[in-house]
Amino acid sequence: MVTNLYLSRHGQTVWNIERRIQGRKDSPLTPLGIEQAKKLGDQLKQTPLQRIYASSSQRAWDTALYARGKRKVEIIKTNQLMEMDFGNWEGKKWSEIERLYPDERKIMLEHPEQYQAISSQGETYGEVEKRVVSFVEEILEKHSGENILLVSHGIVLKVLINYYRGNGIEFLNHRPHIPWATLYQLSFQPEEVQLYFQGEMIGRFKYR
Repeated sequence: MVTNLYLSRHGQTVWNIERRIQGRKDSPLTPLGIEQAKKLGDQLKQTPLQRIYASSSQRAWDTALYARGKRKVEIIKTNQLMEMDFGNWEGKKWSEIERLYPDERKIMLEHPEQYQAISSQGETYGEVEKRVVSFVEEILEKHSGENILLVSHGIVLKVLINYYRGNGIEFLNHRPHIPWATLYQLSFQPEEVQLYFQGEMIGRFKYR
């Protein structure tokens, strides 16, 4: 039995343009972000979805609503899909973080497995992985054989894809990039996970 998880980041937001750290804080979708979310719905038009799970953040919820369109599919909000908690860094620009905490920022980029969230008092990548992987494993058990859309955030999706590729957190920033409102797919086969981006297969990995 095959279970398909369709993964999408929210559409572009105001703080994305300003390069501000959102995390658990929020900013609205831009007009472009709304169009991106609608196009996401068009991509999924021929895919029968049994359920949509969205991060509790408004930007993800709005993206899920636009993507659902007129379908009669339930959308469920969950804190488990919220973005990495950046604590007291949230609302600040990345340029400010790079100036104030250059060593921590370098560790985040080059050695994510060593990042300890000391100055931000938020989450580590390991904590994000534990949170989202446990949620996805529950989804796989609950929705075996179904097509499920998860609308979440850039780091959350990077962590998930990295994990199901069989990689440790040290490989997190190697790839992939997660563009706004684009579509990744994890297809869980009996003995492997197939990874797709925008409908094209980009890898096959042993299922843990």
